[in-house]
Amino acid sequence: MRLLETNAGSKVIRGKDLLFYSVCIESEHPDIFMELSQGRTALWVCLELEHINMLVYKIASMLRLYEPPKTISVLTVDGSPHCIQLHYAVEEAKKISGSSVEVKHFVISNGAVNEVSAQTVKKSRYLGKLEKK
Repeated sequence: MRLLETNAGSKVIRGKDLLFYSVCIESEHPDIFMELSQGRTALWVCLELEHINMLVYKIASMLRLYEPPKTISVLTVDGSPHCIQLHYAVEEAKKISGSSVEVKHFVISNGAVNEVSAQTVKKSRYLGKLEKK
């Protein structure tokens, strides 16, 4: 299911474990997709097609208006300038909604899944701070 076409109060997301993933992962890394989508409602996104602001608003609505999801996992490919925005969008939506939902961030690098912390996601937004010596 496409995240932006899913009703913010849909019964398929209320109180569920969610997986937000980059659409290309389903075809490029089907085994990883199957493993991480197990037991979760999987919702795809393509940030080459959608603006991050639309995504932030949709996720914030999911977190504020109805029974929030139990958890959110984010899965993208590492190194994509588009996909990284999905991690930013979830963290921003969590912040502006005041939600305490547990979020886990995953990236696929060299065919393997790596979990990254929310702190790492935050740091990656501030290139000047990363470059300081």
